[in-house]
Amino acid sequence: MSGITTALITFFIAMCFALVLTPRVASWAAHRGICDYPSARRVHQGCTPRAGGMALFLSFLAAYLIAFLFSSDKGIWSVLQREQGIFLFGACCTVALGLWDDIRSLPAFLKLAGQIAIGLLVWFGGIDVELFSVTLHQGIQLPSWLSAIVTVFWVVLLMNAMNLIDGLDGLAAGICLFVSITLLSICLSMGKPMLIIGFSALAGSCLGFLRYNFNPATVFMGDCGSYLLGYLLAALTIQGAVKSHATVALLIPIIALGVPLLDTLLAPVRRFILGKKMFGPDQSHIHHVLLKLGYSQRRVVMIIYGATVFLGLVALTFVFFKDQFSAYILVLPGILIFLTVKKLGYLEYVAADKIWGWLRDITDEAGLSNERRSFLNIQMQIIRSENVEELWEGVCLALEKLDFDLAELFLVGTAPSDCDGVRMEWCKAKAEIRKIDFGGHCQFKLEMPLVTETDRSYGILWLVKDLQRSNISHYTLRRVEHLRRTIISVLDKFAQQQ
Repeated sequence: MSGITTALITFFIAMCFALVLTPRVASWAAHRGICDYPSARRVHQGCTPRAGGMALFLSFLAAYLIAFLFSSDKGIWSVLQREQGIFLFGACCTVALGLWDDIRSLPAFLKLAGQIAIGLLVWFGGIDVELFSVTLHQGIQLPSWLSAIVTVFWVVLLMNAMNLIDGLDGLAAGICLFVSITLLSICLSMGKPMLIIGFSALAGSCLGFLRYNFNPATVFMGDCGSYLLGYLLAALTIQGAVKSHATVALLIPIIALGVPLLDTLLAPVRRFILGKKMFGPDQSHIHHVLLKLGYSQRRVVMIIYGATVFLGLVALTFVFFKDQFSAYILVLPGILIFLTVKKLGYLEYVAADKIWGWLRDITDEAGLSNERRSFLNIQMQIIRSENVEELWEGVCLALEKLDFDLAELFLVGTAPSDCDGVRMEWCKAKAEIRKIDFGGHCQFKLEMPLVTETDRSYGILWLVKDLQRSNISHYTLRRVEHLRRTIISVLDKFAQQQ
């Protein structure tokens, strides 16, 4: 049979199996309580059976094996005994991991460990990224250890990408359908029988499953389904990329899978910047943002479908437009992706002022900034104080550097004993202070008790700053707290010497 005939027959077989098996799997899942219930993180209403990924898996497996059975390529059987055995076993393990998660809700670290184990299994089975191409004409041979890292990363990345994008009815299955058709078209042009069968079976399974999963869905694929789709795309694309210079390693599937991959890569960055768990759930994924913009579920799904089809056409053009200008094809989608990310508000998380402020915080906390090191020098001078007068001289120097206007220190119960009840005052410049109305509304006033962790009180430090004259610097309050702790430590030293 020709490649197109094989693809059509495999596609039709997989679709028919999915149409028949999906309602039966849904009934089985509902009978055993494997369902999604409404919650703050769900956008659907009512109880819906999940684990529909079992139907996807059985449909794919049946079509895949039947196509191999009637294939005219005798060399396929020898390959089936090697790499494809591991490939199918890995699919079984993936479905088992996802089904376990659907039933028991596994912790994130255990799911990640299982995904890594599946990636290693694939690599040990010979499905690995051996050649990493950066252009259409040259590539880099990867050493074994780096090949393992890239292979596992790709498998884990796609499994999580499809899992995260599976937030609306028909979204993950539809994306996988269009991506599979894109990659199938490339494989048909290159005459890759194994991959033609694989992508045809995957596309047919997704289309049959969409009959029940498209909005309003009567069944969800669950984690077993989303993990499976990610695994199959990862393993099949590796097999298609590593043995040939005709594709640009994993660049083609990266382009075609642009939407879920972009969402997956942005998620941990967004959560890290916002101080959330990097691998915890949230409602800021691309489909959630589009819903918040007022689009209906069906409209959001169609928008993302359109973006996936567009990126698929870009990938096809990139492959077939083989000349020195092929890289320019990526300019337009790159610009569109940037504008889309900006429109969705994701650039707010990585705005230049926020990044610069974060870097300043890091350098200040680590003591690398000149301002922090200068203030640290004053702190060391205060710590070396032999009496209260020297202590106050250092404090006044620190307050002048912090640009305060007025300060007063009231000490109680400190050594030497003749300082008990002593008040010490300081002002930045008497000529300027006279002009300041300290009862005005622009005065920043701070009362700082000098209290130890054991609740021993040494007194109070009052600080005043005229905000009309100058504003508070970025790290003023942090410096003031460092100063307070330094004063307490010196007073503790005096108390111990008493």
